[in-house]
Amino acid sequence: MGFIWIAGCSSTLLNELYRTELVPDDYRYGDLYRLSNLAAFKDPKVKCPPYPAGPRQGTKKIALYIIGDSFTEEQRIGQADFAVDKYQFTHWATQLHLNLDTTYTNIIILESVERKVREHFISPINNVIPDTATYINQPEDTRLVSQLDRLFSSAPTEDRLSTILFQFDPMLKIKEWKSWINLHFFDRTDPKVTVSGNGENLIYYETSDSTLITSSFNPVSRSEVDSLVKVINFDKKYLESLGFDQVWFSIIPNKASILMPDYGTYNHLIERISAHPNLVVDQIAVYEDFKKPGKSPYLKGDSHWSCAGQYVWLEKVNRKINKTTTVL
Repeated sequence: MGFIWIAGCSSTLLNELYRTELVPDDYRYGDLYRLSNLAAFKDPKVKCPPYPAGPRQGTKKIALYIIGDSFTEEQRIGQADFAVDKYQFTHWATQLHLNLDTTYTNIIILESVERKVREHFISPINNVIPDTATYINQPEDTRLVSQLDRLFSSAPTEDRLSTILFQFDPMLKIKEWKSWINLHFFDRTDPKVTVSGNGENLIYYETSDSTLITSSFNPVSRSEVDSLVKVINFDKKYLESLGFDQVWFSIIPNKASILMPDYGTYNHLIERISAHPNLVVDQIAVYEDFKKPGKSPYLKGDSHWSCAGQYVWLEKVNRKINKTTTVL
């Protein structure tokens, strides 16, 4: 019991248990299934094969940088998906120390899921720092009080303990029975998920709760859209001043915006930014593509995109890379 308590307090030890497979990956059936335990949305994790980027046109070497969130993080997307010679991903929560090699054509994409747009572009970008070398730095509060606070904070500790004790398949089956009863007899689910009226879709509460600025249904004023566009344009100028040859940005639609647009009054944030007359930054736009009938661009039990949705985005990025290299 002492070991279980220690593992519950330590994310480092828990990650080691994951690595040795002594504890199963609690996201193996999707992040929304993990919250809801609804068997209908149990979606085993599948690694998408690399996108067939094919040969690149042009002869100059290409370096691609992405500042992005969980949609473009390394377990989903990597250098093999792009027709480039150098690749660097940086999460919005980390810092990119940068020393650009000017013998390359340097391209950067600012990627954000829709629910984070109003957070990422409320103020100019501050996590790309010119330096004598290129590397990623994780900002960390080194104060002892903060470290102890994180160590013994009840929510993450309870979450880790739940993973250690209740994420094995036999326990998940019991949790599925409980979730089924709560949904069908009491119309209740985990408060962090929302089930569509027809029961076919599951989304994250941050994209459905209209009181939150992350929601597809939270009102956005014209002046706020103006401000977001102004910041995006400023980011372009700043990144160009650091030596980037191309600056692109891309908004990945909330799952709610595509699969449940009638859940509330959709704020049309993506379209309003994309069509803004003052926007001067090139886009990787997939909103209209994701609305087309066909394979779902999203995973059933997860808030992220499926291989089909991911490939739509990758195809557009690679096409733009090729188009760029032919005119340089």
